[in-house]
Amino acid sequence: MSLSESQRTTLAAHIRANTDQDVIDALAIRNDTELTRLYNLDSDFVVWIENLAPSQYREAMVWTEIDGLQAGKARIWEWITQNMTMSIDATKTNIRAGLAEVFPSNQVTRGNLLAIAKEPASVAESIYATGTGATGNPGVRDFVGTITTTDVGRALNDNP
Repeated sequence: MSLSESQRTTLAAHIRANTDQDVIDALAIRNDTELTRLYNLDSDFVVWIENLAPSQYREAMVWTEIDGLQAGKARIWEWITQNMTMSIDATKTNIRAGLAEVFPSNQVTRGNLLAIAKEPASVAESIYATGTGATGNPGVRDFVGTITTTDVGRALNDNP
């Protein structure tokens, strides 16, 4: 997916303001390939996952805790997982609230699900993310994916 014009403007500004020596060096010689590589690396900015697959969250569950769910809480869990055939969108506040309602804070399943429902954003993704990006308070991506050398080249050429 190509970046929009406003996203390219933001990317160009970020590249030019970046204090990482590798970025500074790559920009100095306009090595767009290296800039692309650097911006597609993982960052320290943590985000919620938009598409937590059933194969991922099944492994996080403690089945005795699932078996012990009360009727109302079991319905919430069934709704969130749709009989475990659909992904969980951890970026949605109401989904995370539902998980918190189903699994009390002292249950292992809750901690396991919250742990796997977040991941580091790439440097490029972190530019467009909202929130703090802390492990305890992840952000949400507005752009998901990788940038290309075309994105970097257009960003820097269109925004001198």
